[in-house]
Order: sequence, then structure tokens, then C-alpha cells
Amino acid sequence: MVDLKLEEDYAKLAYETKIYRKQLTILQREIERITLTSIDLTNALNTIEGLKKGEALVPIGGGSFAKAQISDVNILVPIGGGYLAEMDKKNAEDRMRNRIEATKTAVQRLSQEFGNISTRLEEVTAQLKELEKRMAIEHKVEEEAKEDYV
Repeated sequence: MVDLKLEEDYAKLAYETKIYRKQLTILQREIERITLTSIDLTNALNTIEGLKKGEALVPIGGGSFAKAQISDVNILVPIGGGYLAEMDKKNAEDRMRNRIEATKTAVQRLSQEFGNISTRLEEVTAQLKELEKRMAIEHKVEEEAKEDYV
């Protein structure tokens, strides 16, 4: 009979790998989501930087645009909780730059955590393979011992 401790260790490590894989999936999705947010913020910043009084093309959906006259370059910027604040161009640009920097920092932090978990997953997977080998050897020894007694 294969050592009960080996089977318990194997079950524990198998569960641990499952958890690490789920964590990696969640982190990957979050990194992708924040990266898309960063791209959106960068596009908004580029638009704000190019904004000036005069004529502009305004997207109206479906790849269509309408010409519009811009008489005021104050911008409504999200400040959290579903609220917007009206800001002049410079303050809006600064706000966007700060948010872009915050998203980049978040992606770096999550990427580092992703790397840490990946490393731990590799370690646990190696331990799991080693246990599989030990269990296979014990099983083979048991089978051979049974044959010797028959």
C-alpha cells in the first residue's frame, strides 16, 4: 500500500497548484483590464492635448463623426463614484497623466505578483512530479512484493 503521507502530500500539492492557476488567471484578466484602461486614458489625454477652440470632429458612433464648434475647452473629467468635475485643459491633462501613471504602477505591481505566483507554481509542480515518481516506485515495489508471495 502506498504511503498514506505521500498521498496526503500529493493531494495537498495538487490543490495548491489548482489555486495558483486560478490566481494566475484572475491576475492575467486584471492586468489586461487595467492595460485597456491605460490605453483609453492615453487616448483621452491625446484628445485633450489636441483640443482647442474652433471646429472639431465629434464621434457620434458607428465610425461616424459630426463637425462641431468648440467654444469652451473646459473638460468634464471623472473623479470617482460616478461623479464628474469640470476642469480647465491643464488640470484635465494633469488628472489624466496621474491616472495613467497609477494604471502603469498597478500593472507593474500585478505583473510582479504574477511572476511570484508563477515561480511558486513551478516549484509546487516540481514537488508534485517528484511525489508522483515516489508513489509510482512504491506502487511498483508493492506489486513486485505481492508477486513474490504468490
